[in-house]
Parts: sequence; C-alpha cells; structure tokens
Amino acid sequence: MVKKLAVVAICLAYLCGNAMAQDAKGVIANAQKALGDLKSITYSGSAKDVAFQQCGSNAVDMICRGTHDPMRPINNYVRVIDLTAPTSRHTGTTNNPAGGGATTPMPGTFFQQVTTQQVDVSQPWVNSLEFYLTPWGFLKGAAANNATASRRKVDGKNYTVLTWSPTVKAPSGKSYVINGYVNEQNIVDRVETWLGENIMGDMHILATYTGWKDFGGVMAPSKIVQTRGGWPFFEVDVTAAKANPPDVATLVPPPIPAGGRGGAGAGAPPAAAPLTVTSEKLGDGLYRLTTGNGSYDSVIVEFKDYIMMLEAGQSEARGLAYIAEAKKLIPNKPIRYVMNTHPHSDHTGGLPPLVAEGATIITQKNNEEFLEKALNTPRTLLNDTLARNPKKAKVESVSEKKVYSDGTRTVEMYHVSPVPHSSGLMIAYIPKEKVLFQGDFSLPAAGQPANDHVKALVPILEKLNLDFDRYINVHTSATPQTKADLWKAVGK
Repeated sequence: MVKKLAVVAICLAYLCGNAMAQDAKGVIANAQKALGDLKSITYSGSAKDVAFQQCGSNAVDMICRGTHDPMRPINNYVRVIDLTAPTSRHTGTTNNPAGGGATTPMPGTFFQQVTTQQVDVSQPWVNSLEFYLTPWGFLKGAAANNATASRRKVDGKNYTVLTWSPTVKAPSGKSYVINGYVNEQNIVDRVETWLGENIMGDMHILATYTGWKDFGGVMAPSKIVQTRGGWPFFEVDVTAAKANPPDVATLVPPPIPAGGRGGAGAGAPPAAAPLTVTSEKLGDGLYRLTTGNGSYDSVIVEFKDYIMMLEAGQSEARGLAYIAEAKKLIPNKPIRYVMNTHPHSDHTGGLPPLVAEGATIITQKNNEEFLEKALNTPRTLLNDTLARNPKKAKVESVSEKKVYSDGTRTVEMYHVSPVPHSSGLMIAYIPKEKVLFQGDFSLPAAGQPANDHVKALVPILEKLNLDFDRYINVHTSATPQTKADLWKAVGK
C-alpha cells in the first residue's frame, strides 16, 4: 500500500511539473502575442539615472540629499531592443560632473548596451540582466530556458509568475533566478532578479512597467521604474514607441570611444596587483595605513581595550589587508569600531570583512538606514568573507557630533554639511596629535584652484574651530598635507 501511494505521489508530482511547464509555454505565447509578437521595438522619451550609492549630477539640484537623491536627468532618451540579434542599446543627452571636483555639470552622452555576446545566458549575469529585465527580453529568455509558472498576488493584483534561470551560476555556485509577473491581460507588469553585490548582498533588482498603452500600433509602458536594493536607480517616461523599425540595426549607434578603442563588451580588466600595506606612525597607538600611489588610506587608533579603524578601504581585499596590518601593529585587541566617511561605493567596499570581524560601523545618521539594510541582506549568491562568516551588521550613527574616549585616547567625529558630495559626510579629529581625517576633500595640485568640495569644507572647519595640523585624506596624497596647505588652497 505504501509503495502504491509513493508511486501515485511520484506520478502526481511528474504530472504537476509537466502541467506547470505546459502552462508556462501557454502564458509565454499569450504574453508575446499581447505585446505584438515583435522582432524588435524602439521607444523614446525622457529618463533619469544615478551612479550606484551616489547622487546624480543635476543642473537644477546640486546638493546631495541622500542615497540616489537627486538623480541625473537624461533627455532625448531612445532605447532599442532587438530580439533577433539579440541586443539592446539606449542613449540620451545628459550631464556629467565637471572635471577637477567642480560641481557644475557638463554636457555629456548617456549610452549603455547589452551586446549579442553578453545576452548569452552562460555569460556573467551582471552584463546580460538589463536585456532580460525588459518584458520582451524576459519572455524571450523564458521561452528558451524552461520557465515554470506559478500564481501569486502582489499589491492586491493576481499574477501568473514565470520563473527561469540563466545557465551561468553565482560565485557561490547557486543559480540566479528571474521572475516575470504577467497580469490577467497577459501583460508583463514587473520583472525581478537578484545579483550578488559587495555591499547589498543578494541585491534585489526590480523593474516595473505601468501605464501600458497602444502607441500607434505597438503596446508599450508609459512608465518604467527600476530599483536596486529598494533604492531608485533608473526611470523612463515613454512618450513614443515603434514596432519592428526597419533601421533597428543603425538606431542608437555606439559613441566613438576615446582613442578609437572598443567600448562595452571589451575584455575583462586585468587582475588587481596584490596589496602591500605600509604604515606611518602618527603617535602612540596611532597609525596611517596606505598601499602607496592610488591608495585609499585608513587610520587605526588604539584605545585601552580595542582598536578603532577610520575608513575600511574601497574593496574587500583592502579591508582584509588593513585588518591584518592593524592586528600586527596592535596585537591582542579586537577591532571594535570602523568609521565610514560617507556611503559611496568606493568608501564602503571594505566594510563587509570588518562586519565579519565583529566591528560596529560608525556612520552619519543619514547613512544609517542604507547601511543597515544593505549589510544585513542575505549573501547566498556571494562567496566573500562575510558570506562565509555571516554576522549581523551593527551600525552606530552620528547626528552632528560624537566623541569616543577612554580617558587617555579621544576621537571626535563631526557631520560636515551642507556639502555637494554627500548628505552623510563625516570627518574625524584626533586632538592629541592634531590630526584631521576626511574622505574626498582632495587638495589641488600646485598652482591649481581648490574644487567646490574643498571650498564647502573650509567654512565648516572654521565654524568648528578644530586645532589641527595634519590633514589626511582617504585618497592618499604624494606628500604629507597640513592645515596650512588646505588654507592656502582656498586663498587664506
């Protein structure tokens, strides 16, 4: 009897799985038909984007209010999705930050593409997912990759959810997953996937497509919104669309790259050279850590019972190297704190190994929500230090000022605002050795004017009236810098 029941269960499971596969094929076919059984589509309008973990260069709104706020405007936006090549390209006119740290935006060109080689689902998912996040690309991928179907309700709406995986695996060996939500009108309303990201772990990437309408013979959404980790990332307001344009191959030509070299789709960059850490003693139990030219420097401070690290470096490798050097210089004490100057990706990259070490992150209050959510996201797609040694990230925020002291060693931290670079910038001041530590307020080369960021910092320092001599930047300087150098840079 038990054997018979087992056989029945296996048969039911097989039939159910087979029915789900058949159901998926029908859902895909109906959705493709509802979208016009297209070979290609182009749509246009206006858009906006943002550099991940930063703020957009915006001609109207120059002050960074928070993570991904404001975003950068993209005018004359055009996207082409060619399902036969297959490939995807989009372009527009935008503005980029001016050189030398100036905040006035300069005219620029937005251009991104997914090449035919990158669309291959055996290639890195980070390069191909922008094609498959589109409704048309998603359905093409679903038809070719054994999609399954399920039912789900989201925000009160009933959906058939198509699910499939590319053949490429995540660094952890786990399969990536992509879901498309097909509504009762056979329209794809949303597409989601996950990507392993250094700070955001299993980062959720969601593209929503709303306001679907007939643009003169082709169905297209009038609004497209993409978020990453729950934060705004890319938006489009669509004002026109065209099915199967005859000039699809020549629409949105790639810009001519500087020096005539190939653009997207070029080979991977060379592997980074091993980091050799050297230290500069600034005082008893106080050291600057550096790797020389191009380094992201950190300062380590010895307290009675623990070590405080100011800035963790821009990568996991640098974070690990600085942890090892800190333990060598100050043995038998835990790294209890790591101070983050601001939440840009090149200043948070070393935080995961510090979290794995058990250190509490000190950051400005405006960054608290971002770092707590990001660093406490599961890391099942990654194979890094924190994924192998998972720990809950502890974040301690600073509003305007906070002093850490054990009676012999003191470190003061201050919020610097308003400045254009970030709403969550902090500096650290070490009164005993008269050291000021900061990130991204780089002094100009000899004979060059100070940039807008440095000009914004100086009046804040004057108001704080900090008695410092040494001026240390996270971005290493060729020679030691002083308060006199800073004052001279702004003409004081």
